[in-house]
Amino acid sequence: MRALVPFGVLSLLAGCSCSTPPRPPAETLSSCQNGEDDDADGASDCADDDCRRFPFCGGTDAGLVDADLRDAGPRDAPRGDARLDLCTAPIDLVFVLDVSTSMAMEAAALRDGIGRIYAAAEALTADTRFSLVVFVDDALVVDGCGGFATAAALQSEFDTWRAFCASNQSPVSGATNFDCVEASLDAMYAAATGCTWREGATHILIHVTDDTFEEPPYVYSDSFGGGVPAVASYSQTVAALLANEVRVGAFAMRTPEDCGAGTSPNTARGFFEPYAGMEALPSVTGGAVWDLRDVREGRLDMATAITAMVEEEYCTVF
Repeated sequence: MRALVPFGVLSLLAGCSCSTPPRPPAETLSSCQNGEDDDADGASDCADDDCRRFPFCGGTDAGLVDADLRDAGPRDAPRGDARLDLCTAPIDLVFVLDVSTSMAMEAAALRDGIGRIYAAAEALTADTRFSLVVFVDDALVVDGCGGFATAAALQSEFDTWRAFCASNQSPVSGATNFDCVEASLDAMYAAATGCTWREGATHILIHVTDDTFEEPPYVYSDSFGGGVPAVASYSQTVAALLANEVRVGAFAMRTPEDCGAGTSPNTARGFFEPYAGMEALPSVTGGAVWDLRDVREGRLDMATAITAMVEEEYCTVF
């Protein structure tokens, strides 16, 4: 945020002539239409069993999705026994967006890319629901997390919050934002517990922030008087996400930058690296993490990254 203040590694072992080749990536919506055998299993496109989960392959396999279709992410095995039964299962996607003063560009980027994200989700299933949670020092579940009927409606909501970024206020209390850290944990906890995640759907949370967070008893912006008390701890947030089988895709800062009220010592914790001995949020939920600086410097397109995550996680075991 920009607050306003009053003033795998590849190891080469000598003498070893053998190595385990990397696992090919699971087929995705894009790779199932490119005419190539991307996962090196001897079949391409709809002739590949992995591609049968996509509607354009004719729905030839509407049964259980094999665990091998999971992406080669940080999880080593499925959690629990839950499986998505049908390839036409719904998608529930919630954007959790930091709307502090430095985040207007990200709100605009999401607004501009939402059409592509919607199209990718609708290519997988006719039953999609997109919702929004916004936060600064406190968190607001927009319209009760009921979802937006169209991409245009969600784009309009992003326009509203892009303009709100200039206010330097929090969305619930209206309190002035005076410090760098923001209520990421409270926002994700609100999304995990305040949104209705449908049974059998693929649950994805896209979190976007450029700073770090704190836990109770921290009071946000308290150093200048008043402030907003933190609500959720890290462990509570992780537990709520796992209980609702929510995968976290996070855009965060691997290294901090000046926020206008100083510089946070570590913005990577909980996103790119463990926090207080606990696994990072994207890792523990089997999601993904991207460096927001790559977005700001033009090396990464947010909609492309989100679309890839939706395609790769759809119809996979949590």
